[in-house]
Amino acid sequence: MTIIFFNPYADAKVKGAARRIEFLRHLLNLLGVPNQAVLAQDYAKTPKRLAERVALRFRLRRLAYFLHAWRLCRQGHTVVSEVIFTPTWHLRMVLTVHDLKAYDARATRGGLLRRWAYGVFTSLACRVVVVSESVRQDIKRLCGVAPERIHVVPNGISHERLTLAQASMGQPARYDFIYVSSFAKHKRHALLLRAAPPGSRLCLIGRDMGSLEETRAEMLRRAGEIQVDILENVETDVQLFYLLGAARCGVFPSVFEGFGIPLLEYGAAGLYVIASDIPPFRELAAHVDRFVPPDDEQSLHEAMAEALLRPVAVSVSAREKVEQSQYTETAIAIQLAKLLNLPTVQFEKKTQMGSLK
Repeated sequence: MTIIFFNPYADAKVKGAARRIEFLRHLLNLLGVPNQAVLAQDYAKTPKRLAERVALRFRLRRLAYFLHAWRLCRQGHTVVSEVIFTPTWHLRMVLTVHDLKAYDARATRGGLLRRWAYGVFTSLACRVVVVSESVRQDIKRLCGVAPERIHVVPNGISHERLTLAQASMGQPARYDFIYVSSFAKHKRHALLLRAAPPGSRLCLIGRDMGSLEETRAEMLRRAGEIQVDILENVETDVQLFYLLGAARCGVFPSVFEGFGIPLLEYGAAGLYVIASDIPPFRELAAHVDRFVPPDDEQSLHEAMAEALLRPVAVSVSAREKVEQSQYTETAIAIQLAKLLNLPTVQFEKKTQMGSLK
C-alpha cells in the first residue's frame, strides 16, 4: 500500500498546502511507510486515461481530478487529499480540510458552488482530517458530519525547523514586528500597518493572494512614519528563520484561520507573540503572549506599543514550550499513525530516533 497525497492545485514551490504535505510525508518517511505526492507539476506529467484526457480537453478540471483520485483508490492506494471534488465516500479516501472559508463572509472564496461542495462531499466522506478542534467543530456544525468521522491531526514543526529556529536566536533586532502569512484580505496586513506605532520597523513575508496592492498603498500612506520591508520570495526555511531571529515580536492579526503555524514558528524563535483572539489561535494560547480582538485597530496598536516597551531579548521559555508541545513531529506522528492504522509504538520509536539524528 502506498499513501498518496493528491493535490493537483498545489505548487511544490509555494508554501501552504505543499508545506503541510511535506511535513506529513516527512513523518511517514521516518517510519519507512511508502508514500508519494501528486502536486500540480506531478499531475501534469502523469499518464491519463481517455475519460480524464477528454475532461481536461474540455477544461473540466474538477472532473479530471475526481477521476484520477478514484483511479488511485481503485488501485489500492490510500489517497489523502484537500481536493473537495473527489470520491470522498471511498474507503481508501481521506479528505483533509484546513478551514471552511467558503462559509465565512470575511474570507469566502469559491462562491456558492464551493460551499455546496463542502456540504455534500464532507457529509459523504468516510474520514475527514482537520488541523484543529475549531475546524472540527465547524465541520460538525456547518456540514453535519458525524463526530466519529472527523479526526484532528494538527500542523506542526519538525525537529529540523526547531534546530534552525534555535540557530537564528540572538541576532541584533533589525525589525520590531514580523508577520509571516500570504497577502490575502482576511489576513489584515493593511490593518497591521495602520495600527503600527510611529517608528516601527516591520517585515511582511508572504505571496500575493489579492491584498498586496492594498498593503503597499497603506505602506506608502505611512511612509516616513514606519519602515516596512515586503518579502514575497523567501524560499527556504533557513532564510525564514534568519529573518524571524532578527525580529523582536511576531504578529498574526488575521480574522480567519484553520490553524496558525506562524505562531509556533514565532515561539520557536523566542519572539514575543501578538495574535487575534479567534478560536484556532486560542488552541495555541500557550504560544501567544497577547491576544487582541479581531479587526480592532486600537487594541492592536496598544498591544504593539506595549511590545516596543519590552526589553529586547529572546524568550528561551517560549522556545521550550514549542519543543514540549503536542505540535512536535513525534506527537503528530503518533496521531497520524493511528489514523492510518499504523503501529503507533513502532512509529513513536522510529520518529524519536529520526529526531535525534
